[in-house]
Amino acid sequence: MYTSQARLVVVTPHGLRLRRQRVVSASARRNSRLATRITTIPRRIEFYFADNLPRRALWGAITVFAGFYAANTVSLSFGALAINDVVAAAVTVAFCELCSSAYYGAERKILKLLIVNCFKLGVIAALVADALKLGG
Repeated sequence: MYTSQARLVVVTPHGLRLRRQRVVSASARRNSRLATRITTIPRRIEFYFADNLPRRALWGAITVFAGFYAANTVSLSFGALAINDVVAAAVTVAFCELCSSAYYGAERKILKLLIVNCFKLGVIAALVADALKLGG
């Protein structure tokens, strides 16, 4: 934090006194705010992944595995109880269709769409693997 000492002359009943006062620059105040940190997260994430293909591939693979895990969790929890299977299937299909239309309909493939599409691929892979386990 950038601070400086400013001297301030104060008039008191006993005469003039010299008082030191800390002056904080505007940039130091602005950078220490929590709201600024939160609002700059998307830009900092874009800089983190900019022009770094191995980093994008690693996070894409992590997201595929997270989608695989999430789909197995949904499949096992709803399949074991046999309650609301149709609702779970409808929500999963709607999620996959929305992700596909957003990703393939976009003019520019941004990072958020890439991550969501990787998650969707993991979900589809898990459901195919579960179907093969049940059918074989």
